[in-house]
Amino acid sequence: MLYKIIVVLLKILVHIIFNLKIYNSDKINNIEGRIIVCSNHISIIDPVILAISLRRQVHFMGKKELFENRLLSYIFKKLGAFPVDREGVSFSAIKNSLNVLKNDGILGIYPEGTRVSEGYNESNAKPGIAMIANKSKSKIIPVYIKGPYKFRGKIELYFGNPKDYFNNTTEKVNSEKYAEIGKEILKDIYKLEKTGKTNVY
Repeated sequence: MLYKIIVVLLKILVHIIFNLKIYNSDKINNIEGRIIVCSNHISIIDPVILAISLRRQVHFMGKKELFENRLLSYIFKKLGAFPVDREGVSFSAIKNSLNVLKNDGILGIYPEGTRVSEGYNESNAKPGIAMIANKSKSKIIPVYIKGPYKFRGKIELYFGNPKDYFNNTTEKVNSEKYAEIGKEILKDIYKLEKTGKTNVY
């Protein structure tokens, strides 16, 4: 209930401040069960834009520093977010991610790991999301967010098609394969800027 109330309030606020255009939200809003949403990351506001664009609750990974404030930590956790340590392997974040998907939820992850303003760079891809997708047997929906985040600025959100990145994998999945899939996911995200504009809401 708290999540829905906050999302409604944020939706009103976002549409007052920005000119938001959402493309192909049916790609995810018509899906039941587990799914991973992977987006590029250009602003701290990105999770808000994604959350108000979906009918179902999104459980986001967030850097652990956001949870150091007791009040903010309480609010984030009530909203279904959980911390991740970006400096090393965060086993608790992996466990939380798998639990969300096990319960047929929506997991939101930024595969670049941090905010990136310079655009597509293959070296920014992280392999962790590929591992989580494989372990949970989840499809991934790539999402591309385009700014600028300024008053009445046009924010465009493009949803891609759900994809099983391990569907045609026959060899043993190792760290090299996860790194390869991670790069493929990131590439699909940035391709949406040119290919994703069909239906607008």
